[in-house]
Amino acid sequence: MSRRILVNATGTFLLLAVFVTAVLAFPGAVLADMPSTIRIGLTRDLANRDSIHISNTHISAGYDSGGSFAVVTSLQAAGGFTARVAGGVVVLYSGGQQVFTFDDASRGAQVACATGGTVRLGDYSYRGVIELRPSGGRLTAINVLCPEEYLYGVLPVEMTHTFHINALKAQAIASRTFMAYRMNDGGHRHQGFDLCDTTHCQSYRGAGREQESTSLAVELTRGQMMFYNNTVILAVYFASCGGATDYAENVWGQPRPYLRAVRSVGEHNPSEWTRTFTMAQLTTAVNSAGGNIGTATGMSVSRVSPLGRVQEITVYGTSGQWRASGEATRTLFAPVGGSLMSRNFYIAGAGGGPAVVSVTDGRGVVSGGLTGFNLRGGVLPQTAYVFDGTALRRLDAAPAQVVTGSSVTINGRGWGHGVGMSQRGAIGMALLGYSYREILLHYYTGVEIR
Repeated sequence: MSRRILVNATGTFLLLAVFVTAVLAFPGAVLADMPSTIRIGLTRDLANRDSIHISNTHISAGYDSGGSFAVVTSLQAAGGFTARVAGGVVVLYSGGQQVFTFDDASRGAQVACATGGTVRLGDYSYRGVIELRPSGGRLTAINVLCPEEYLYGVLPVEMTHTFHINALKAQAIASRTFMAYRMNDGGHRHQGFDLCDTTHCQSYRGAGREQESTSLAVELTRGQMMFYNNTVILAVYFASCGGATDYAENVWGQPRPYLRAVRSVGEHNPSEWTRTFTMAQLTTAVNSAGGNIGTATGMSVSRVSPLGRVQEITVYGTSGQWRASGEATRTLFAPVGGSLMSRNFYIAGAGGGPAVVSVTDGRGVVSGGLTGFNLRGGVLPQTAYVFDGTALRRLDAAPAQVVTGSSVTINGRGWGHGVGMSQRGAIGMALLGYSYREILLHYYTGVEIR
């Protein structure tokens, strides 16, 4: 069965995210066959190693035969096995003695649990087969298993397993769709696998992290993915938007018709955070980004999106100004304590803070941020206005004035790049009674789920 599931890849962009960080292509074609197996490079802890220890005491050893595992022999050893490269081929040792040599270097050297269980490598265990790929005298482990079982090991790492089942089902479909998209862009093909196990693709920790609830979500949505114009979408997601998501072009420069800004409906426990930077730190941050403003003297938010997410900041100095836009408004601060958690922020004391709405229920006045209110049976409006006694004004954060002094304090909400599905928004919608399909159709505009 062919591994190619999408065709006609065109274009690339840099995706910086809390959960998904990768250089992605943009395929533009119809989904074809889903392969029966997927190859996951275990690059987080089991790549480019002098040796890899297999803890199983009873294994089958063999080769890749057209995508299937062809067993050559069965091996037993009380202390397990150690794989190394010798003479350009993979060799298995037990107790310091050589017990098997994969002498056909043109075929994938593979091992599996002889009793049908998982393969244990260090602190991790994996379903399916482990391929030991030699390169330059060192080894990288590749997990070969079916796509749905791969998702068993993704979901509990990417989303809290105690979340509502409808949020977990939405995550299962988003992860499956992202898996299909990433498989075809071929970013790891030269390394001999389809995806890696890090946030470059999706975090994957094997069978040891599986949970009943997340595996159930995978099973209840088996095979379902999202499409736009009959094409599998780039189903990016992130932890928390703090009120509203963003347009893809505001983050990565290229618009996607299904990745549009929407307000989050009843986001569950959105992340709230505060960061303070001295002027010396701002100077260091700008210098690290290639700017030269002398000594920093102040900072402002100079542009925001219609839903209030920061699009540009300006840092002022004794010798000029430095502007950062898009995701650089977060990553500018990486050299001085780490990137900001999101672009949903404002500068304390400079205005431009989140709008506060007051409503009455006939008995009293309730006040709070617009994103804290929900509409029964619907979603929050994309734009809201308030009458201030003279004119209508929009309830969006306004660009902030310049802040000067010895330091700058930034208050923010949310965690991640802000494009696609907010995971805490998904749990919030699920708790309000929305189905997993309604959650996905809210965060991914105009898509079809099938």
